[in-house]
Amino acid sequence: MGASKSSPSTPQKPVQRRRLRDKQFRKHRFHPRYNDDEFALVKQAAALSGMAPGGYVAECSLAAARSADPTAAVADYRAMIKALMAANGKLGQIGNNLNQLTWHLHKDGAWPHPATVQQLLDRVDASVAELDTVIAQVAEGR
Repeated sequence: MGASKSSPSTPQKPVQRRRLRDKQFRKHRFHPRYNDDEFALVKQAAALSGMAPGGYVAECSLAAARSADPTAAVADYRAMIKALMAANGKLGQIGNNLNQLTWHLHKDGAWPHPATVQQLLDRVDASVAELDTVIAQVAEGR
């Protein structure tokens, strides 16, 4: 009997792509660890590309390493973390300024010029807004 042909209504099973093999065994390994959400993302991306998760992770890391700018693959995430750290530092500096202002008010009883106070409060608002934006970006990416 001949091989049966599948009908157009029968779903076709996707062909799994395998990572290209070296002629000799690869002896160096990394063992990345993922939380449940990260692992699900990797498995989903691997399935969409028709690869096993291990081969997908290997190909992605090699593609990033071989690119003209290997840092580009993680640059967006690192930029967000740097912005978050910078915003946190700004808030710490401004908080220190507010503490100094409060100390002077209690000691001297004299208010600084209203424009100075408004400028300081504007900086606080701007820093909080920047921090909120970055936190939202990081939360969306996770």
